[in-house]
Amino acid sequence: MKQNLRFGSSVFLGASILGMALSTPSIAHVRYSQHAQVVDPEHALLKSVNHHSEWIVDHVSSLGYEVYGPTGLFQQLGRMGLQYAPVVEKVAQGSSAQYPTAEQSIQQMQDLQKQYPDLIQLTEIGKSIEGRSLMFARVTAPAQKGTKMDARPEFKYVANMHGDEIVGREMMVKLMADLASNYGKDQRITKLMDSVQIYIMPSMNPDGATHRVRFNADGADLNRSFPDFTSDNVNTTDNREPEVQAMMKFEAKHHFKLSANFHGGSEVVNYPWDTSSDPHPQDNLVRQLSLDYAQRVPYIYNSTEFEHGITNGYAWYEVDGGMQDWSSHWYNDLQVTIEVTEIKWPSYSTVEGTYQANRDALLAFIEDISQVP
Repeated sequence: MKQNLRFGSSVFLGASILGMALSTPSIAHVRYSQHAQVVDPEHALLKSVNHHSEWIVDHVSSLGYEVYGPTGLFQQLGRMGLQYAPVVEKVAQGSSAQYPTAEQSIQQMQDLQKQYPDLIQLTEIGKSIEGRSLMFARVTAPAQKGTKMDARPEFKYVANMHGDEIVGREMMVKLMADLASNYGKDQRITKLMDSVQIYIMPSMNPDGATHRVRFNADGADLNRSFPDFTSDNVNTTDNREPEVQAMMKFEAKHHFKLSANFHGGSEVVNYPWDTSSDPHPQDNLVRQLSLDYAQRVPYIYNSTEFEHGITNGYAWYEVDGGMQDWSSHWYNDLQVTIEVTEIKWPSYSTVEGTYQANRDALLAFIEDISQVP
């Protein structure tokens, strides 16, 4: 019996069906062709679902959770006795056309660099599978004359590692423009840019954004593709996606102290660990940093799903191979994951309001680098 369900920005056509069980392939070779919303409000089978290494669990809520998997996912979910609904992404009318393309987004960054050459430096850290630029912007005041080595602490923001979670990309370009245009005019921003080296990457997955899919052009989830310290225990770029390799090499060349990466599909600040139930060595600090962000964004702080708009990653749902755990474990670069919109690809007209709602928190989180040892 089919039923129509709605969760956020997607329409789900539900069915309960049985099928043959799949073998468990290497996660590196999985191609995620099916996407389901599982109705499991008590999370009774969440652990069993997460046990399937070839599946990706995402956005656990009081209704259930999303599951991505290869062909055969729906049959296996039915075999497990789970009520689920295949996902058909719903696009806000006209929103795709209104958003800049990946190439236009890069052009926006280049235009800002030309407008503020003393404040913005662009670095292409690599190319995506389809040859698009992976671009970081360093947005900061010039170092003092005669300074050979810039000793100011390094901070970074990364967005759009899931291609269909687009709002973070737009927020990051807006933040670049906001910082550069207000340097020397706004006391808070001027002080911030004088004291911190701010690195911003609006899109880590331009191919996914172009095709409006979660994955890169190789069908890989970039936020499940980093070295996982509970299983890999080796920090190597070997056999990893080019976008992941580029980020790993860039991180190794720097000394970031604090970072955040932006996602969509929920509204919460998620702090490490994602892959382990053990508390983070700086658990009190990462909790406080997360709360500092959330409490400045009322729609996040007043969440009905998460107390004060924050959650420990593992307590929410386990993620192996995530970027935030990787950066914190191997580089002592404290990183949180900020989910800024329940709708992954909302109408473009909502982006400015979302940026303004997060603006104070974005600046304050950079300022919080002073709290990190």
